[in-house]
Amino acid sequence: MNLRRTILASIPAGLVAMLLTPAVGLAGTVTLQRLETINGSPSQAVGMVRTTDGVLHLMYQTSSGGSYNGLAAISISAAGTVGSPVQALSGWNTTQPALVALPGGTLEAFFGSISPGNQSSVWGVTSSDGGATWSAPADVSSGSSDEVFDYASDLTAATSGGTPVLSMPHGDIVMQVGLGPGASTYVLNSASDGDAFDLDQAVDAATGEVVDAWNSIASSPGNYLQGAAPTVGTPELVPGQVHDPPVIAGRDTGPGVFIPYTTDGTHVRLPTYGAGNVPVGAVGSITATSLAAATGPDGRIWVIWGKDGAADSAATRSNKAVTRLEPIQLVDANTFSLWRIFGDGRLGPLDLFADEVPNTKTLQPPGLYYGRVLPELSASISVKKVKSKSGAVTAFRLTVKVNDAGDPAGGATATAKGHHAKTNGAGVAKLTLPGSAKGPVTVTITDPGYQLLTKKISL
Repeated sequence: MNLRRTILASIPAGLVAMLLTPAVGLAGTVTLQRLETINGSPSQAVGMVRTTDGVLHLMYQTSSGGSYNGLAAISISAAGTVGSPVQALSGWNTTQPALVALPGGTLEAFFGSISPGNQSSVWGVTSSDGGATWSAPADVSSGSSDEVFDYASDLTAATSGGTPVLSMPHGDIVMQVGLGPGASTYVLNSASDGDAFDLDQAVDAATGEVVDAWNSIASSPGNYLQGAAPTVGTPELVPGQVHDPPVIAGRDTGPGVFIPYTTDGTHVRLPTYGAGNVPVGAVGSITATSLAAATGPDGRIWVIWGKDGAADSAATRSNKAVTRLEPIQLVDANTFSLWRIFGDGRLGPLDLFADEVPNTKTLQPPGLYYGRVLPELSASISVKKVKSKSGAVTAFRLTVKVNDAGDPAGGATATAKGHHAKTNGAGVAKLTLPGSAKGPVTVTITDPGYQLLTKKISL
């Protein structure tokens, strides 16, 4: 299912333009806004899932007096509107939660905790009304002896074939497939090091394979990828420099789970678990110490990176085959300490999050920061002069070729000197300008859901 097309088809035409308008900035100037105070950590401090209505749901710990006292949920609409926080759980000292959407639309958050009644376990709270209200905690542990310490684990979860798959690191990685006493529980062979932390998880859309990523400081330190369910795969050491944390993503359609890396701190590449990799690019002013992949529409993948103390972070999106990338954009992150950068781009734009301490110039406290980044088109323009028998130029014929990371961009509008034309399925639009239109001309290219693109040519 193409979630972006499904969402747009269900919305009145007059609202589509609003949905596709950037919530917080323009090209090169997207600025992050603070959402909430969270447990700043390279681990996955925020559980996140997008439901079929296009709403992005977040779940995180709440605290008071220096100790954690429950969980709160917040939602971001398909149009990028941030909702008010909802207290989902109170009076429990929880670990960092995971969040999934179950078949039928029910939301379920998972966490480890010792209950107020002194029961140690893995717990779940559910919502059947889109996160407005939440149930009392239920014990979802399989009861296996492998889970004896998982009440203290920061959980990560995904669904594969409608079944929740929980990953729980506390040295080793304990996997639980399903919920309750009938669930399958086993220890993932986390590179046989017993030192796995800062876990992330993604699903291969083509096979349903759940892939885990983590950091290791054991005999072979680095970032690892490994198939975790339904069968255990071979652990792979990610090339390049160790970055903290590893943030991975699967495609919304087609094979592949991806994790960006850098060998020199500047140039970024995007490998696939069990396959090759593609160069992403570099921004000379941005050192890549925190990197992330995020799911985009139609098989595309977003790549994001930044560093502590940098004014800007970088973002770009791949084509459908994940073989080429769009122009790199800048995000005004203004970080002092960047613990984790991550996002979701299934609707087309990237909903980007930074778990950070901002630069002192922003005068804002640490927390979770959010912004929406639109993808960016590219174009080439050729000009042919039309001449009279006497040799005078009577017209200029412009051929505008528009692409999205190499994929033809049909339906875009090219405008020059008041003349308009839409690109066809091959991404080509043709404009005819009068011979009087000599000199410099600006061609403007617009497409709902993309940054405005301008190209200057000389006639």
